[in-house]
Amino acid sequence: MIATAILIAALLAAPHDAAATPAPGQQQDVVPADATTGIAEALALVNEGDLAGAITAAEALCDNAGERVAACALLGSLHVEAGAFDRAMEILAPLTERETPDAGVLYNAGRASEGAGRIEDAVDYYGRSLGIQPHSPTLRALGMMLGRHGQPAEAYLFLQRWTASNPGDLEARVAAAAGAIALERAPEAEALLEGLPADEPGVKMLRAQVLLQQADPWGAINELRDLAAEPPPDIGGGIRRTLARAYLIVGEAEGALEQMKSLEAAGPEDAVLLASAWFQAGRLDEAIATLAPYAEPLPGSPRPENPPPVARDIVLEYGRYLHSAGEAARAVPFLRLATELDAGMPDAYQALGQALAASGEREEAREILDRFQVLSRDASDEVASVNERRQDIADPTGREVRGALELAADGEIDEALTVLAREARLASTDPRPAYAASSILLDAGRHEEALAAADRALAAAPGRADGLYQRGAVLMSLERLAESEEMFRQALQAQPTHTATLSDYAVLLMSGARNGEAAGLLRRLLELRPGDPVARGHLDRLRATGAAGGDRTEELPPAALGRQLLRNRDFRAAEAPLDRAVLLDPDNASLRIDLASALWENNKPAEAELHAREAVALESSSAAAHRLLGGLLLWRGEHLEAAEFLERAAALAQPDAALLVDIARAWDGAAGDEPGTADGPTRLATAEDAYRRAVAAAPDHKEAIYGLARVLQRLGRNDEAEAQMERYMELYGEDQRATGEKGPTASEDPPDGN
Repeated sequence: MIATAILIAALLAAPHDAAATPAPGQQQDVVPADATTGIAEALALVNEGDLAGAITAAEALCDNAGERVAACALLGSLHVEAGAFDRAMEILAPLTERETPDAGVLYNAGRASEGAGRIEDAVDYYGRSLGIQPHSPTLRALGMMLGRHGQPAEAYLFLQRWTASNPGDLEARVAAAAGAIALERAPEAEALLEGLPADEPGVKMLRAQVLLQQADPWGAINELRDLAAEPPPDIGGGIRRTLARAYLIVGEAEGALEQMKSLEAAGPEDAVLLASAWFQAGRLDEAIATLAPYAEPLPGSPRPENPPPVARDIVLEYGRYLHSAGEAARAVPFLRLATELDAGMPDAYQALGQALAASGEREEAREILDRFQVLSRDASDEVASVNERRQDIADPTGREVRGALELAADGEIDEALTVLAREARLASTDPRPAYAASSILLDAGRHEEALAAADRALAAAPGRADGLYQRGAVLMSLERLAESEEMFRQALQAQPTHTATLSDYAVLLMSGARNGEAAGLLRRLLELRPGDPVARGHLDRLRATGAAGGDRTEELPPAALGRQLLRNRDFRAAEAPLDRAVLLDPDNASLRIDLASALWENNKPAEAELHAREAVALESSSAAAHRLLGGLLLWRGEHLEAAEFLERAAALAQPDAALLVDIARAWDGAAGDEPGTADGPTRLATAEDAYRRAVAAAPDHKEAIYGLARVLQRLGRNDEAEAQMERYMELYGEDQRATGEKGPTASEDPPDGN
C-alpha cells in the first residue's frame, strides 16, 4: 500500500498518465523506467518495506542538483507514509509553489495537510492536483476525506467520478452511496450498493436509508430490525436513527422511542426525531421538553445567513407542540420564525395562522392562512402531488432542475445557477441542467453566458431538439438571425412537434417579412396547441396584413411555394420552403422527394440522400423515391445498392429509357467493382440487357448505345461492340452538325432521371 501511494504522487520529474495509476489497494513495483539510479535504489528499498532506509537515501539525493526536485518529491511522500506530516510539508511546500507544480506533489501535500488536521489546506492541494489531472486517485482521497469529516454530499461530487471508473473499490462505493443518500439521489445510491456484501452492517444501513427515500419504511425496518439488537459500535447510531424514522412513518412510536433512547450523544437532529416520537406516543410534555433547549434561544438570536434546515424543523415542531398544549400565544414567535426560515413551506403558514386565530389575532391569521392557501395544493391535485414525489425519487436531476427554476423565478438567480452547476457535475451526461442554466441566463440578459450554457447542453446531448432550440433562442436574442434560423430548422427536423421552436421560429420569420412561412409554422403550432393566444394573435395579424395586399407568392404555404419554384427550376430558392414543408409534414414522402431533388441540384448529395431514403421508408411503393435514391447512389459510386433501388423503381412503374440506362450503368459499375469474382459476367450480362431495353425504347439514345458498346467489348464480343460504336459516332456527328447550325441542344436527363 505504501508503494502504491508513492507511485501515485512521487518521482514526478516528468508527468505520468493518471489512467495508468493503480487504484488504492493494488500492489505493484514502483520503479519507473525513467527513474535515475539513486531514485530507483530508494524505491527498491520502499518495495522491500525499508521505509527508514528509503528516507535516508532520498535525503542524500535531495542534495544533488540534478535530482533535487524528484528526490524531494519522493522524500515528502515517504514522510507522509511515516506519519511525519509536518516534516513532509516542510519538504513539499516549496515544490507546490513552483510555476508548474506537479499533480503528484500537490496530492501528497494534500495527504500531509489532511494528516496534520489542516482540512482546508488539504482541500486546496487536492483541488489543485485535480485541476492538473482531473481523473487521478486524488478524486478518491478528497472524496473520502470529506466523507470522514461529515460532508457526504460534498464527498459525492468526487467519489461518483472515481467509482464510475473504479467499481472494484468497495470502500469508495460505500462512501459514495452515503453521499448519494445525503443528496436524496436514491437511484444512484441503489446502483452503487448493487453487488456489495448484503450482510455487511454498513451496507444494510445504507440500503435501509435508500428504502426510506423510496417510501418503503417496512422494507427499511425489515432490513435493520435484527441488526439493531446488537449494532456495531461505529455505526450503531446511524442504524438506530434510520430505524426510528421508519417506525415513525408507519406509526409505531414506541419502536421509535426504543431506538432513540439508546442514543447517548443527541444533537438537534436527534432532538427533532425524539420529540416527534414522544408527540406521536401522546406524551406532549416530553416532546416539548426535548426541543426546548434548542428552540427557546432561536427567536431572539441573530439570524445566520444560511441557517441549517434543522433550525426550521425545531421551531416549527416546537411551535406546534406548544399550540397543542394550549399555549397558542407562546407558540406564535416560533411559528413566525419557521415561515421566515422557509418562506415556501405551506405547513408553517398553516400552523402560524391557526396559532394566531387561537390567540385572538384573527385579521393577521386570515392573511397568513390566505398565504397558506396560495402555497398549498388543491385537494384535486393530491394525485399529481404524489406522482410528482414519486418522480422526484426516480429522477433527482429533474427535481434539482425544477427547484433551480423556482429559485430563479423568485429572483435568486445566482443561487439557482449554483444548484444547476452542481447538478451538471453530478449528472454530466444529462443536458437538462445546462438547458435550464441557459434559459435562466437568457432571461437575466446574460446572453453570452446563456450561449455557453446552450453549447454545453448540446455537447452533452448532440442533436436533441431542446438543446438546438435553446441555442437558437439565444442566438436570436444576440441578433445572429441566420445562425438562429439554422438551429430552429435542425430542432424541428429532430422533433417536428417542438412547440417552443415553432413559436420562436415564426417570430424570427415575421421579423424578416417572411410571412407566408411564418403563417405555416403558426398553423402547425395551433394544431398542437389550439388555445395558444400568442400564436392565434400572430396569425390573425398576418392574415390582416395579407388582406391589405403584399407579395402573394410569399403568402403561399411552404409546400406550394417550394414546388412552384422547383417547377421554375429555381432550385436554390426552392430548397428553404421545401425544407420547412418537410419539417411541418415529416411523413410526406412526396415532399421529401421534392426536397431531395432540390438538394441534389444544389450540390448537396448527402442531404439529398438522407431525404430520399426517408421517402423510400415512408412509401415503399413509390417508384419516384426508389429512382431518385438509386440515381444518387449511382452518382456516389455505390453501384450495387444503386442497382437494387433502380430495379425496384422499374418494377413499380413502366421504365423509360433514362431509367434503363441508369440500371445498366449501375450493373456495369458493379461488375467493375469486383472484376475478378464470379458475379462479374452475370452483372455485365444484366447491364447489357438493360442497355438493349433502353435502345429498344429510344433507338437514338446515344448514352444507351455507347454503354452497350462498352459492355459488349468487355464481354469479348468485339464485332457487335464495333457496330454499336459506329452507330454512336453517327449520332454524335449528327448532333455536332445540328449544334453548328442551330446552337447547343438541351442537355440530357440528369442521373436521377428527373
